[in-house]
Amino acid sequence: MRLRTSVILVALTLFAVASTASATMPWQPKPKADAISGVWDAILTTDDNTVQLTLTLKLEGNKVTGSFESSHLGSGAINNGSWAKDKLTIAMETSHASLTLAGELQNGKLTGEWDAGHMQGKWEAKKK
Repeated sequence: MRLRTSVILVALTLFAVASTASATMPWQPKPKADAISGVWDAILTTDDNTVQLTLTLKLEGNKVTGSFESSHLGSGAINNGSWAKDKLTIAMETSHASLTLAGELQNGKLTGEWDAGHMQGKWEAKKK
């Protein structure tokens, strides 16, 4: 019973603090929901092969940073990432080649095309 009462008091206190903070700063616009930051399970496809890839993306303004990990491609940092008008472009150095992913957000999925210079294909990612 004490635990329940304590939890209720903490929740009420947090609600009161949050209400006071938002009431004292009415000029600040509400932030837009960030649709791409997070962990994504991606699949890169060619005519005869698929490669699984995990992308960890972070959006800061229009700049996208993060990392990738794959049993086939290795792991590393995402370079030169951008996000504008629901379109994503990221580049990374894999254990095989430079890889660029370009795509867009549609129905909660990132879909598009990838290019590794000597190979190209399509890709799709779903947020974990």
